[in-house]
Amino acid sequence: MIISNEHEQQKLQTVCAEILAQINKNTEGLRARREGVIEARRLMSKATHVVRDFDDVVLLTMYAQEVSATEVAYGETSKELARLSRIMDTPYFARVDFIEKGYDEREEIYIGRHSLFDEKMQTFHVYDWRAPISSLYYDYGVGHASFVVPVKEAPTISGEIVLKRHYQIDKGKLEYYFDSDLAVEDDILRRELSKVSDAKIKTIIHSIQREQNHAIRSQADSVLVFGPAGSGKTSVGLHRLAYLLYHHRGTLSSAKVRIFSPGSVFASYIEGIIPDLGEDDVAHMDFCALISAHSRRSFKDNYELIEFLSAAKSGASERLAWLEHKYSPAFLDHLERTVNNHAPALDEDVYFNTDKICDRKRLAALYANRTTASTLAGKTARVIDYVNQCFAGYYRLNKKSITALFESITEESLTDAEARARFEEEKLIVITDLRNRLSPSPQKLYERALKTFAPAKTTPMRYVYEALKQESLYFEDALLLLYISLLTGRAAPDKTVRHILLDEAQDTTPLQHRILQKMYPASHFTLLADVRQALYPGINVHHENDLAALYPTAQVIPLTKSYRSTYEINRFAAQFLPEAQRHADEANLYMRHGDEPQIINLTGQPAAATCEILAALPPEYQTIGILLTDTKKARTFHADLKIADPDLSIHLIDSTDHRFGPGIMIMAVPYAKGLEFDAVICPEYGQLKNIGGKMLYLICTRALHRLYLLS
Repeated sequence: MIISNEHEQQKLQTVCAEILAQINKNTEGLRARREGVIEARRLMSKATHVVRDFDDVVLLTMYAQEVSATEVAYGETSKELARLSRIMDTPYFARVDFIEKGYDEREEIYIGRHSLFDEKMQTFHVYDWRAPISSLYYDYGVGHASFVVPVKEAPTISGEIVLKRHYQIDKGKLEYYFDSDLAVEDDILRRELSKVSDAKIKTIIHSIQREQNHAIRSQADSVLVFGPAGSGKTSVGLHRLAYLLYHHRGTLSSAKVRIFSPGSVFASYIEGIIPDLGEDDVAHMDFCALISAHSRRSFKDNYELIEFLSAAKSGASERLAWLEHKYSPAFLDHLERTVNNHAPALDEDVYFNTDKICDRKRLAALYANRTTASTLAGKTARVIDYVNQCFAGYYRLNKKSITALFESITEESLTDAEARARFEEEKLIVITDLRNRLSPSPQKLYERALKTFAPAKTTPMRYVYEALKQESLYFEDALLLLYISLLTGRAAPDKTVRHILLDEAQDTTPLQHRILQKMYPASHFTLLADVRQALYPGINVHHENDLAALYPTAQVIPLTKSYRSTYEINRFAAQFLPEAQRHADEANLYMRHGDEPQIINLTGQPAAATCEILAALPPEYQTIGILLTDTKKARTFHADLKIADPDLSIHLIDSTDHRFGPGIMIMAVPYAKGLEFDAVICPEYGQLKNIGGKMLYLICTRALHRLYLLS
């Protein structure tokens, strides 16, 4: 480790001076643009007082365009200033000296969070970690190396790395640096992993491992990343989004990207990381929001379903039995066939009074013709448009006789408008009946599919009708109705979304995967999954091959090492996995040592023992998780803790409070997916150790440094 070096100190001063110069330049530009915005708005306001002719409209349009352009420039300058301010603290974290094949010159490549380009010198002081040349740092040690650039001719640049250096820079001051011939020095990673949690996911740009880097920089349109708990899947997925936004500036923007999170707790945990990586924030979505956007019916959310599954015993209820049927690929295929094979009875001509308006054979032909639209909604719209045209043509030709007909019925004189209104009422009756036959409601199609699905006949249909008549639908029923709306064309797909990040993909049911593919047909996917953490049989995806089959064009990338927990905690957690997985995971444990997990045999109350553990934890620990199998138990234990120590500050995370933050948190295990804590306490170890399996694996692998199990 080297504390100081004249060349390195000079380099840092040069870089900081350039950052300051660009900050000053942009500050002046921001001031000028602010004045420009104010002046443009003043002129536009003045021009809008009186609009006399076409020339005034043209002038007003020109002012509006000028205001818009000036405001866009102001916003871009503001973002550039924010970016420069962020990198001032730590302008770069690594250096690679590279000699390109065929050249003698040694190039010093400094790597940081963002690029720093000197327009006067026409050179990069610092390269963005996402730049092609920066992959040298993550993929190679000292010696032969290469990287790929986005050009058709000679895209691979080869050469030799003669130096790799890592820096610790804080508040613009060089504290130390050291050289290494490894891809990313173990000491760097170990130091990062040993830090306490600050209740937010961290960026890992200075400690990305080689296998993680391959997933982040994959050129495949869609990738499916598998890895054990603590392998960095979530960080990889988020950094991949930042990488894609950087490399596809012209075609991809944050507005065209969505992050589908397992739940609101997890969403709060990863909040802000995309802006921290230098990109505009990306919208977070979940399936509840999707359902709400396409349905007026109220429904129970996914948290209610998680609570039900956590407390339910196999075969213990009709809901559980039907749930496994409804989520099965076999039923989903049957449901699609039910929708696609819907054949309305078009066995009658359309009449007004005694006059034929439309021929039934013509309507059937229009409905059967799939050249324009293949969904029920599209075919129905085609038929209804034709019927409307026929009625309109009939009215034009028979206006007087139609008026006379209604006057004879009402025995009073009618104006043209009154006669037309009565005609429209009669037409609406015909159209409504026709529309209902052509495109039944999603609920009717759903009931029809359930009735005709043979395996489901083992459980009473009575349950289905009662469930669908509830004031609030079950989450699974609301999802299926959304899926039918997509299949029929009632819900329009969103073709503006171009990329989706889906975390905990093993917990996303096959139904939800199909919904995503139907809802976002133009989107590519980054999927993150660990089948070891699939808790619910018949609902989650439990085999990697099954998940890969849902995305046949996605590149499958395995992450093998587990970094989050200490070696001792990871080794302990592995015992709860099936034997084949256990041996594979144990062979890839990262060697960061710490305390052995403590199994505490209780002589008193679990709450009292937990209070003693909390009192003895290191004061620097920022996050402590107390994990129980379901929210009902978490609420009970929270009350017990408050009795044991009324002064204890504990945050109960449940269906009404999804905030993840520093302190002591108590929650149901499923809500803890993707999260990490400095210390974890499991009050139910005694009950779970013989039956817990994946549940215990999930609990144990949430702990960064310490794990306590009460028995």
